[in-house]
This record gives sequence, C-alpha cells and structure tokens, in this order.
Amino acid sequence: MSRLKELTKYKNTIIERLVGNQNICKAVFYQDRSFLEKPDVAPEQLLYENIYPYNYIPENADNLSVAKTYITISITDYRKAGSIKFKAGNIFINVITHKDLFRTDYGFLRTDYLISEIDDLFEGKRGVGIGTLEFMGAKEITINEQYMGAYLHYRPVDFG
Repeated sequence: MSRLKELTKYKNTIIERLVGNQNICKAVFYQDRSFLEKPDVAPEQLLYENIYPYNYIPENADNLSVAKTYITISITDYRKAGSIKFKAGNIFINVITHKDLFRTDYGFLRTDYLISEIDDLFEGKRGVGIGTLEFMGAKEITINEQYMGAYLHYRPVDFG
C-alpha cells in the first residue's frame, strides 16, 4: 500500500471509532441539553453533515442559521523520520460547537464531554500507525463569535 494511501485508512479508522460511539453521536447530532437520553443516531446522519474527515465547517446560509456541533479531522506533517521505513505525523481532532449548544444537563460543557469521550477512544490505543496513539495536548479554538471548541492532538508512530 502506498504510504499516502495509509492516510485514508487512518482517517477511516478514526471516523469508524467516532460514529461507533453513541454518546459521541448523540452529543454531536442532538441540540438538546439532555442529548444522552435521545434515541441512537445512525452514522449516515452524521457523516459529511456534522463529522468530516477533513477540516471543514459549512458556511452556507442554511448551516449558519441552525446551531450545530462538528467534529473534523486533520492529519498533518506526515513524513519520513529517520530511516526510510519510519513515518511520523500529527492527528488533530477538532470539536466545534455553536455557543448556544455549550450547556448541557449533565454538569459539563458539550465540548468538554466530547473531547473526554474522544480521548477515551484514542489515547494509548492502536489502529492508527503501528504503535499506540500518543496524546500531545489539547487547546481551545475559536472559529468565530458563534462557534468555538477545542482540538485534541495525537501523534501516531508507523513503520512500513
């Protein structure tokens, strides 16, 4: 497999894990403060609507008029490091929500809940690269005065 085709494989693995967790799906899909009590969400309702395998937030009039939550993925700085067989890079998972959706009925912010659930799925886990994903940090981000959130930064290690 081409080295760069592996990026698609890694993104697919990340997406599969995200949509395989109903708590994440509900927190992203529902706009209610009590999202965990809602019915399960089908993955196809989220892909390319709320969850994107690239950095993207729709800015058309329809999407700006409806408060939403988004998760986007960015794999960057993927390069040869050292020997020709060793590859390194960075994975960023962005959690962005409309300011009106931050509060929940559970005593935590929607974004804090999501980054915690996502970190449980990825930190120290295998499946992206040959080793475990190493948590490199998290940071708050602001998109505009309506949308803000946080990103999680992981570093995979791969040989191949």
